[in-house]
Amino acid sequence: MTYKAEYKPCELLCPVNMKWVDFEDGMKRLEECSPTRHCCALFTDSPSPDHKYNAGKPKFKIEDIMLDIGEKEPQLVQVGMLNRQGREFIDPHVNEFASEIGIDMCSKFVIKLR
Repeated sequence: MTYKAEYKPCELLCPVNMKWVDFEDGMKRLEECSPTRHCCALFTDSPSPDHKYNAGKPKFKIEDIMLDIGEKEPQLVQVGMLNRQGREFIDPHVNEFASEIGIDMCSKFVIKLR
């Protein structure tokens, strides 16, 4: 992807907000906020002066992640709807998923349980 930066102007599409951002600003944000998963919000309505993504807390919560627990037909539930035993089983998996893709992207996915 870096070869594309040689052509000006160069922009990246923010996967969260679907807005185009300058390549240099986007790469800086990726390196600061997401060095391993390379996925985070590149665009914010009001960027902080120090360009730290963690300045504002995301509105999305782990409890809001959607799970498909159906066998043949989809049966969608939110993590927050599970009872204590279900949460004890699923929370480690959901937390690993959220840490890999980021809480800012979790609202875009439905986790299929098998």
